[in-house]
Amino acid sequence: MSHRRLYMEATQRPLEPYCDCEFPQSVLLATYTGYIPDLVKCRCGERTEKKQNVNITSEKNSEDDKQLEESICQPNGLQWNWEQNETTDTLIKDADITFHPTYSQGTAIVRSVRPLKAGMVHFWEMRIITPLAGTDVMFGVGTDKVELNQFQYHFVSALGTNAQSWGFSYNGKIQHNGVQLPYGQKFSQGCIVGVCLDRARGTLEFYLNRRSLGIAYTNIPRDPQVQLYAMVCSTAAKSVVRLINSTSQMDCLQLRAFKALSKHPKDLQLLRQMPGFRGVLNDYWFLTPPVRYSRRSAASELDIADEAVLSKSRLGRKQKYKDDDLDINDLYSNAHKIAMRCSPETDEELHASELFDEYFHYLF
Repeated sequence: MSHRRLYMEATQRPLEPYCDCEFPQSVLLATYTGYIPDLVKCRCGERTEKKQNVNITSEKNSEDDKQLEESICQPNGLQWNWEQNETTDTLIKDADITFHPTYSQGTAIVRSVRPLKAGMVHFWEMRIITPLAGTDVMFGVGTDKVELNQFQYHFVSALGTNAQSWGFSYNGKIQHNGVQLPYGQKFSQGCIVGVCLDRARGTLEFYLNRRSLGIAYTNIPRDPQVQLYAMVCSTAAKSVVRLINSTSQMDCLQLRAFKALSKHPKDLQLLRQMPGFRGVLNDYWFLTPPVRYSRRSAASELDIADEAVLSKSRLGRKQKYKDDDLDINDLYSNAHKIAMRCSPETDEELHASELFDEYFHYLF
């Protein structure tokens, strides 16, 4: 089978979950009347205060394990959370958002409790608690001019409908100013969506299960007068998203040096073992986040070599944005250039749930 065919099949099927933890199925959610986030006990990828116990076989192994644990950068928790808004059809409790708790009649938008300041690098991660279906569920950013209840009676892909927002859909596409582009793989329940907003350089980058999909946009406002917020929107009834990490760091030479060093894992590992650097590097954990794949995803993960083979085939295709200032040899920074648009060859390949909207998707 050709590399192109392998890549098309890999990007068409939904991404496997980040971990092997149990999540509630659609059949249960359809009739469940309690608080849905309580059904999920998974804390994978979140900050852990206690380290797991390790079986000690020798003094040497014990010392090696200790050094390994100390050298891993952990997430630093939540520096900001979601904004409470009674005008939207959502239930927000701490870091959990439940969209359309009863039934859906439109699109709900939620934003962060505070704007993301210019001149800083912001990163946040969200765990998808429930299966995603319906018109759209999107993750991204938007200015203070975005009306959160604008589409409360309309099923739309809200983030990116105009010049005031940028969004990444669970269908694998990005959208801004009404223009959709292929970008990544479909994803759903159990996945972790990461967003890196660089307001010092005006770039927006998305992650899936802590793997970078490349820079999506390079036209993010850097003007301090423009207020930008983290945003999530959903049309799906009883869809739940949990914020698990959020951090904001000042742009400085130290951050840029660590970002450049993050492309050299061996050198980075040596630096992490230096006691004086551990605290500093933990602040920048999101540049090299600890990756953990489920057993299911380990077998289906697309090899990076397959993506590299396809990069040349995309050079002739029209691109929405020019990345002349980026390194063309950097596969991750240009990953969106090799994302391929794939449509079913026959009607038999369409799943029935894709032909219905929020009122019925829980029946499948």
